[in-house]
Amino acid sequence: MVLNARMKRTVLALAAALALGFAHQANAANGPFKESYGGRGLYVYVPAHLPPAGQRALVVVLHGGMGSAGRIVTEKSESGLNMDKQADKDGFIVAYLNGTKVARFLRAKRKGWNAGGGCCGLPSKNNVNDVAYIEGAVDNLAAEYGIDKRRVFGMGHSNGAMMTQRLMCETHLYAAGVAVSGPLNLRVDECPAAKGARILAIHGADDQNVPIGGGEGTKGLSRAVYSSEAHSKQVFEASGASYTLDIVPNTDHKMDHISAAIAKTEGETVPQKAARFFGLDHPH
Repeated sequence: MVLNARMKRTVLALAAALALGFAHQANAANGPFKESYGGRGLYVYVPAHLPPAGQRALVVVLHGGMGSAGRIVTEKSESGLNMDKQADKDGFIVAYLNGTKVARFLRAKRKGWNAGGGCCGLPSKNNVNDVAYIEGAVDNLAAEYGIDKRRVFGMGHSNGAMMTQRLMCETHLYAAGVAVSGPLNLRVDECPAAKGARILAIHGADDQNVPIGGGEGTKGLSRAVYSSEAHSKQVFEASGASYTLDIVPNTDHKMDHISAAIAKTEGETVPQKAARFFGLDHPH
């Protein structure tokens, strides 16, 4: 049988869809797989069951300072940011991105983000354009996986939380964001791009690394001076965004401690809380 051009395109499209479907099933069974973009490695988790291409949601996860995407994926640290099980339940794609080397005296696997306001380490000193990098990575993932750009959400811890808030301030990339233990650290009075966006900031009341009230922390290696959560809330709300501050009592800076406290007092995990805030807790 001879196929005309239109039939050939249809067959090729069906074959690509089937191949992607098989890849999804394998990925769900084996966990996130490693890709790369812009010279940096990243991990993507694609559950077996998803909405049709073009309607899919993406959650972008950013590690904290001295962390990495790989450590979240393997749950060696910041395991409360691991969204794989929630993605299986609710049918969305997860991308774990990597920053760049955070300090000269540390190994390259210890990474950070240029979150603004002098935070943190080499990414800030070298003025790494992490905003453009993350936007480009999301564009690439959206084209590859059939993601609806209106259904892109972000979350992060510590330096990754600050980077998430910077993205909420300077871009229209995220419809909503969850920031754990990290304020907006830009020295700005407004974030026009944030109009209509929603931010959930979760912060331990006893955080001595990044104090809720701002200033220099008494714990941790960074000597950065941080903005306060009150300032973040003021800037975002003055810009037309919604900013909900959730203070976790008797809890410090660590992601795992915050995760345990929320599970104990609220009866849900951080991934459940984030998915509910994003509106992803029921399949689209």
